[in-house]
Amino acid sequence: MFAFNKKHLQDPSVPMWILKTGGKSYYVEHVDCQSPWSTKETPDNSHTKGSIKVKDCLLLIDENNQAQIRPLTIDDKFRLLNRNKGITRVIVHQNDAQKLRRYIHDLEIRHGPIKSIGGACSSTFYITDVLDASHFTALALAMAGSSFRELMPNEHYYRIYDSGKDAPADHLWEEQYEDEYEDEYEDEYEEELD
Repeated sequence: MFAFNKKHLQDPSVPMWILKTGGKSYYVEHVDCQSPWSTKETPDNSHTKGSIKVKDCLLLIDENNQAQIRPLTIDDKFRLLNRNKGITRVIVHQNDAQKLRRYIHDLEIRHGPIKSIGGACSSTFYITDVLDASHFTALALAMAGSSFRELMPNEHYYRIYDSGKDAPADHLWEEQYEDEYEDEYEDEYEEELD
């Protein structure tokens, strides 16, 4: 749902639009709605007389405080479901790949498949989903001072991990491990996603 912010008329430095979703309010300068919408009239409401409702959509707010509302895709639903389950996607540079594998094993981190994706200038990045929020915290502490970080959904490598569509054939592959521990958790990961 979004509506005009009347406070903007009193103070132009206050953002013009209010968007509400998931129990939170966002104040933005501009809204680009690419999804079907309907109006909701609330004449008895002293704050907002009307608003625009959008269903099954994804809200993206850029660095210029401009919102884009677009239809929710299957990939978006899957990603949001994973986030609600506490699943966090992480990435490391090739120089920290061994360290990542070692800590995943030593700390018994529940994770999805580790995939390596080729980057610019012959670099390689290693990406996996950490399946438990507390495991992500433990791994982040163990990997402090390395290239380890959370991979955000708006990043190119995030989408490549899911589909591989945007990567050349030789730039995406799953790591093959002899370690039984990782095979055990890969099976559990697949079951959780079904």
